[in-house]
Amino acid sequence: MQTPQDLARAPGRIADAPRPVAVLDMGATAIRLVVAELAVGQPPRLLEEASRAVMLGKDAFTHGRLGSPTIEATLRALEGFRRIMDSYGVVRYRAVATSAVREAINRDTFLDRVRLRAGIDVEVIDGSEENRLTYVAVREALREHEAMTTSDSLLAEVGGGSADLSFLRKGEPVYSGTYVLGAIRMRQNLASWHGSHEQRVRLFRRHVQNVIGDIRREMPLREARHFVALGGDVRFAADQVVGEEPGRPARTVERERFLAFCEEAVALDDDQLAERYRLPLAEVETLVPALIVYRELLLETQAEAVLVPEASLRAGLLLDMAQADLGRGMEDFSRQVLASASALGERYRFDAPHSSQVARLAIRLFDELKGEHGLGSRDRLLLEVAALLHDVGIFVSLRGHHKHAQYLLSVSEIFGLSRDDMAVISNVARYHRRAAPNKSHLPYMALDSEARVRVNKLAAILRVANALDADHLQKLRDVRVVREDDNWVLEVEGAGDLTIERLAALARSDLLTEVFGRKLGFREAGGRT
Repeated sequence: MQTPQDLARAPGRIADAPRPVAVLDMGATAIRLVVAELAVGQPPRLLEEASRAVMLGKDAFTHGRLGSPTIEATLRALEGFRRIMDSYGVVRYRAVATSAVREAINRDTFLDRVRLRAGIDVEVIDGSEENRLTYVAVREALREHEAMTTSDSLLAEVGGGSADLSFLRKGEPVYSGTYVLGAIRMRQNLASWHGSHEQRVRLFRRHVQNVIGDIRREMPLREARHFVALGGDVRFAADQVVGEEPGRPARTVERERFLAFCEEAVALDDDQLAERYRLPLAEVETLVPALIVYRELLLETQAEAVLVPEASLRAGLLLDMAQADLGRGMEDFSRQVLASASALGERYRFDAPHSSQVARLAIRLFDELKGEHGLGSRDRLLLEVAALLHDVGIFVSLRGHHKHAQYLLSVSEIFGLSRDDMAVISNVARYHRRAAPNKSHLPYMALDSEARVRVNKLAAILRVANALDADHLQKLRDVRVVREDDNWVLEVEGAGDLTIERLAALARSDLLTEVFGRKLGFREAGGRT
């Protein structure tokens, strides 16, 4: 996954002069291209948009793989997109694929053919990155709206393969998730069923309500005072209810009018929808299941209207590139991730003062040892998240809570973090106490060698940081690492008796010594060892 700091280092990074860039989104129902001009400090200027309907999701969600005709149609579309990019002199681009390609068994072979034939490298992103990019676009479109400044809001986008949801508190994402509520997926699940349209709609509703029942346990849906909806199907609904409003960043559809339109549209079968609204069949297929999802989600909130902003994954990709060029991407990203991590900690009733103290000390040690570990800013963020959440396993049981923490974090979602990120975080949290990483530990061995080395380094730091707040009283104000001959000495500033912290830090420095080859000492500022 490319992060803001990766993009900032990418070849062809824009200087002061505007340069053409491109973003490409390979979704479940279509492939879309945007070519734009970026200049430092200016919003992206659209040069050209292109879209081709290719039903990747039909193959992926029915058979688990992409069929030859679908692959050929995709390659032809991408060859055309490559010609458009070349005509503008595009060098810098970001091409992403979402759930359909992500779930296809033959995705690696498919992506290799795309690279060789169209000359486009496509990055498969997971739901967390989709959520982040969509949020970036919505935040820009609604930056002055109370939905992003003072209230709780639910942000929803129903795609072909999944629905991406984020719960925002005063504009900051605190909960997010990707759920099996994609319009094409829902249709394909009933592809072999031949009941009436009314029966099909009832089955759709039942499925959606069951999934929303699970979402309620993860997000406080009832607290949302605003409902922000994205996607082609909800834009179509807004077109029908309030019409187009050029120049406005978002359209507002009153709750009752939106619900009434949903009921009216859902009552029509595919042929009736195509005839009434003069829609192609490819768009008709997604409309009914998508509107059912939007309707049921809206009913879960207190929102008096549906906000439909002019925002998309592609807009988020462009804005992400622009923010990286201004050097602001990582700062925003870290704040969003940490807000979501804290919300997850609250769900598991973590000890917030202790966790915050351990996170602060872990980051301090990370910075002090920067020349030794060779890790980057993203690793620093993963360490901070692991430190915040290292004790969540106590929610299950105090006994063996480090192992419970590993499992809970491995199956949790944090806004903006990928499954690979969560695998690293969960392992780092697992090793904050007791045994060090071992070949007999399956979650650890499931990581690749590079990730295991990162876990070793980060866990070694976390063990010491946790020890420095051993009695959970936050006695330490600061810690420095002083090099003395071949050893390191922790020079700490604090209040009160630090005997417990000294004994714990020395006892838990085993992994640090093993990883970095340095013995650890302990000294209070002022000289007492």
